[in-house]
Amino acid sequence: MKKIVLFDWGGVVEDSSLEYDTIRDCLYICGFYNVDSSSVFQEYHKYDASGFIDAVTTEEELDKKLLEFLRSYDIDTSMEDVQNYKEVYKKHMANNPYYKEVSEYIYSLKNKVELGILSNVSLLDLDRQMKHMNHDYFDYKFLSCELGMVKPLNDIYEYANNVLKDYEILFLDDREINLEVPRKLGWNTYLVSPGGDLQGIKKHIEEFLK
Repeated sequence: MKKIVLFDWGGVVEDSSLEYDTIRDCLYICGFYNVDSSSVFQEYHKYDASGFIDAVTTEEELDKKLLEFLRSYDIDTSMEDVQNYKEVYKKHMANNPYYKEVSEYIYSLKNKVELGILSNVSLLDLDRQMKHMNHDYFDYKFLSCELGMVKPLNDIYEYANNVLKDYEILFLDDREINLEVPRKLGWNTYLVSPGGDLQGIKKHIEEFLK
């Protein structure tokens, strides 16, 4: 059977630890001062978990969802505020750290095994990620902002599983909850440790390829 390695993005290829601090900072910069810094993570994740950002597939819908989010801080928020927030967010995240050695290792696998990405990627982050490692480099892409599906819900895994029905799959993700459904589907999985887990990633991929 053919084999494929699927990678999550944030926390695996890219550092995701600064994301929620960035969201808080962008809110302040855009004039939303009624922000409890200790609750920004919970507030944003509440929306995100229901597909608030990641499952949105058009800019029009993204703007509507962002307006809803920003109005949780100020009811008088306008679409101008939404556009300002998007610009500030993209500028702040432009230099978000990547795990260079992990990226280089992924490149080294190109002629050894088929590669894929399965990730909750929002339209806000897509251009930045493409500049670092063009998603077209991967043989298969399962991106939430293209499919309208998000982890850890079943549908994105079932969709990928159907597309990859002729493959043995190894999926690498940095969140345990995102590995539960893949395991039930019979995928091989690896929980990536924080901070650029090159050695762990290499070990599990090399074992998978034996």
